[in-house]
Amino acid sequence: MRTRIVPVLAALFSLSATTLAFSAEKTLSVAAAVFPRSLQTGQSSFAALSLIAQTNEALVGRDNAGNISPGLALKWEAVNETTTRFHLRQGVKWHDGKDFTAEDVAFTINRIVDPKVGYGLLARIGQVSGAKVVDKYTVDITTKTIFPTLVRGLSDIVIEPKHYYEQAGEQAVIQRPIGTGPFIYKTYVPGDRYELTANKDYWGGAPKYENLVIRQIPEAATRVASLIAGETQIIEEVPVDLIEQIESSGRAKIDEITTSAGLILTYDVRKPPFNNPKVREAFDYAINKPAIFKEILKSRGEILDGQLLTKSTLGYNPEIKARPYDPEKAKALLKEAGFNFKTTVPLATQSGKYTSDVDIANVVAGMLNEIGVNATVNVVEGGVWSQMSTALEMGPLHMIAWYSLGDADFSSVWFTKLGKRSVWINEEYDALFTKARSTSSEEERVKYYNEMMALMHKENPAMFLFGLPSIYAVSNSITGFGAASDKVLRVNKAELK
Repeated sequence: MRTRIVPVLAALFSLSATTLAFSAEKTLSVAAAVFPRSLQTGQSSFAALSLIAQTNEALVGRDNAGNISPGLALKWEAVNETTTRFHLRQGVKWHDGKDFTAEDVAFTINRIVDPKVGYGLLARIGQVSGAKVVDKYTVDITTKTIFPTLVRGLSDIVIEPKHYYEQAGEQAVIQRPIGTGPFIYKTYVPGDRYELTANKDYWGGAPKYENLVIRQIPEAATRVASLIAGETQIIEEVPVDLIEQIESSGRAKIDEITTSAGLILTYDVRKPPFNNPKVREAFDYAINKPAIFKEILKSRGEILDGQLLTKSTLGYNPEIKARPYDPEKAKALLKEAGFNFKTTVPLATQSGKYTSDVDIANVVAGMLNEIGVNATVNVVEGGVWSQMSTALEMGPLHMIAWYSLGDADFSSVWFTKLGKRSVWINEEYDALFTKARSTSSEEERVKYYNEMMALMHKENPAMFLFGLPSIYAVSNSITGFGAASDKVLRVNKAELK
């Protein structure tokens, strides 16, 4: 295991000169590892949704454990197989004082399903055909067919103000969002900070502090240093090897939760060498997953069983097992494939997007080097990553995690044409996915997802690594905060002692 280059105490002196200067009694300061390039809604990243959700809310809420609850909609019921009626909260105000109504919901949904908009999270509600206002506080959402994951999918779709779009235009909305949420936008500096103020008129109860500041601090040791120094009160994505440092400080504690995130290394199957299935198979045999799990993750989370889904996810296939560690077989397969061992294989990852991601990437690269592959690690900044991802040019091998939120639909969608995030396209897989989200029979859905996981295991478009925990560190001065299994920051109920 590599030695961390920046020790925590040294990192104290590397914090920006613009480190927070707000009163501890009035400001909650959070350190995030990754920021999106903008506050545009619909980005297919929980890191983006985590920021956007501070101002804007969904029809359907979701708690830290992933349970669904009322959001801007108080209740909903099926009108028929393809129509769901949502009854909205009354008396909710946008941050500019305008009433929130069904017009806003219909506008948002109809805008999202317009293919010209290019909404990144459209796949979440890909079966939706449109929305229609019934009355001021009632809206019907229609689907093209039976759609069992509609309600859960809507928990990722934030509602936006119709009047603001019409008055100011899309770019103004992105640059200065207006929502119904617990915090009001103040300023956003990509790569640096997001500043908000408490919404005193929030329908769910005003936060008990005046300011929320979320800082982007990519280096894990620097995040930890900011917490120990009292500059931040909550930090995201603590690497396992820094947990002891935090716990021994006496100033903070670890808050950890199991997630449904499947960490994978995705191959660019369009280009050599990974257009050759033997090379992909060889790489899988080259990685000692149990050793990484034990030494880097300290047995937190789980080893993926040769598939995208964690064991607790609906659709998990118990018949599939991970390929064993067999470096000799890996080398033999590479020779059979005619692999050029002089080829450099860069492995792209972000820093702190996932638990111990850089550490895992470094060890994977080291194991590949042990079988003669010239593997390197390329740590990419969040904004650059977003651009690479949008262009589907992530390099030959990149690390990413997909969250199922307990249902295979949510993670498996990203390997479909609809998801627009995969360069591996398989017609059989797409057909199975469509069948799985077009039936109300859970038994049938599980059958289709099992077949999809078996197909992925056979085709091997990615190396399936680990089901990850989500690890936060929280100052002893904070109460009312809990770790989120989906990495969406929920801090409006937090209190500062």
